[in-house]
Amino acid sequence: MSAASDEEGMKDPTDDEPEDAGVETSGFFEDTDLLSSTAKDAVATPDASQGATEGFDESDVIYSFMNVTSDEAEARLWAKRQARAEAREIRMRELERQQREQEENADRQFDMLAGSTTQDSPVAAVGGWGGAVTVGAALAGPGAARTPRSAAAAASRYMSSRRSSEDSLEDTGSLRELRHELKEVEEKFRKAMIANAQLDNDKTAQTYQLELLNDRLEELEEEQAQLKREHRDKCREHDQLKRLCAQLKDELAAARLELQERDRLIAEKGLVIVGGVEEDAGGGGEVVKRALVTADNAKLLESAGEGSLDVRLAKFAKEKSELEDQISHLKLELEEEKSKRRKPGSIGHLNGPSSDYDYDDMQREASKQLADYKFRAQKAEQDVATLQATVARLESQVIRYKTAAEVSEQSEEALKAEKRKLQREDSDSITDISTDSFDSLPDIW
Repeated sequence: MSAASDEEGMKDPTDDEPEDAGVETSGFFEDTDLLSSTAKDAVATPDASQGATEGFDESDVIYSFMNVTSDEAEARLWAKRQARAEAREIRMRELERQQREQEENADRQFDMLAGSTTQDSPVAAVGGWGGAVTVGAALAGPGAARTPRSAAAAASRYMSSRRSSEDSLEDTGSLRELRHELKEVEEKFRKAMIANAQLDNDKTAQTYQLELLNDRLEELEEEQAQLKREHRDKCREHDQLKRLCAQLKDELAAARLELQERDRLIAEKGLVIVGGVEEDAGGGGEVVKRALVTADNAKLLESAGEGSLDVRLAKFAKEKSELEDQISHLKLELEEEKSKRRKPGSIGHLNGPSSDYDYDDMQREASKQLADYKFRAQKAEQDVATLQATVARLESQVIRYKTAAEVSEQSEEALKAEKRKLQREDSDSITDISTDSFDSLPDIW
């Protein structure tokens, strides 16, 4: 009986786990398989319906696949943890039950051995005091002391009982040692089980940490791919801007050359750029108008005062009209004076008698006034001719500048159309690249 109990105490407690633990664990793994099959169906459903639905977005397939994969991993991890926890709890309960049974068996055996030892000790005491025959007679009963044969039998029984008591004492000592060793082994086994449970917990934590790191690695890979796409787009935009900048630099150099050529031609012709500032008709600010004139005309325009070219030309036109009026008035006065000179008799008759001296004075005064009027008329005619030439030249320059402005507007419209075309091609190329990248994603997955 003690050997059987020792074998039961030394047996591995993990072998005595109930069948319910295996059943529950298998149930958890069946649930995990069910979740994985459900996830596969969820991922396969959009792919199956993709042929029927034309506007289906492939990014939705990727996101749904990632969500289902993460849910499946979490469910599998939760099932593993639950199975480990239940197996650990069942193992600890079985260990406690076996330990209680071993302690009860050991206590029962110790009590039995202690009881047998107390029963044999009075016999030994009697043998020591009264001899073998007396002990044998006591053991054989009241009728045994009457014959020698019964005394011999009693003595032999006494010796055998003594040997059995000695053997039982030796067995008791060995059982005590075995019990102490069993307790030490049980303590070591308990510590080993606790260490095993801790290692299992560490393994579970490390597995969970590894899965988290794998998820983080996948996220970083996705971010890296996104950054690479953005980098390619930025590089493409940078190349386009670089080409545009080079084109603008070429246009700027050409414009500078044209300005230098214009300044050279103006310097060769001895002309001067005259500019004025006037308000825009649309209320958008001020517009600068410039014109090429000679140095004399520039001085003449400066003498006209401040203002734009239109204001100065209006002043010249006003002065011209005033001078023309003065000329016509002077011509009328001259004609009147001539008519008066043709009728000297009538004048003398009207004014009374006059001497030759007065007549000469009047003639000199009239000739002086006539010369003055002629000089003024010639000067006014020269000014009018100059102003007319200036107006004609300015009109030709305005026409030329209008033509240049129309040409520049046409070139600007052409450049804008080309810019819109390039932007449209750029957006189309970006759309094609993004479409190709999304087409390549299902092959990667």
